[in-house]
Amino acid sequence: MASLSIGGLDDETVRRLRVRASREGIPLEEAVRRVLRAAAVEEPVGAMICRIVGSEGSDLELPAREMASPIDFSTDDYAHRRASDHVRQERSW
Repeated sequence: MASLSIGGLDDETVRRLRVRASREGIPLEEAVRRVLRAAAVEEPVGAMICRIVGSEGSDLELPAREMASPIDFSTDDYAHRRASDHVRQERSW
């Protein structure tokens, strides 16, 4: 197994780790190993959302949306707009 030495930890962080270890009845090193193991695991997005929001989720009120009318690609107006857009893009280069 690998060893890791971490310097520069502030006293409050070490104190909290000691309290955590004491509360769990384990040595400080084991408490730190558990924290690091948990931090190194990639949590699936769905699990993270459930952890934060809760398994019941949340009811969100979404604003009403209006549907835009579809573009009619067969009209001359659309073809003219596409051509003028193309000319503008060439000039911007």
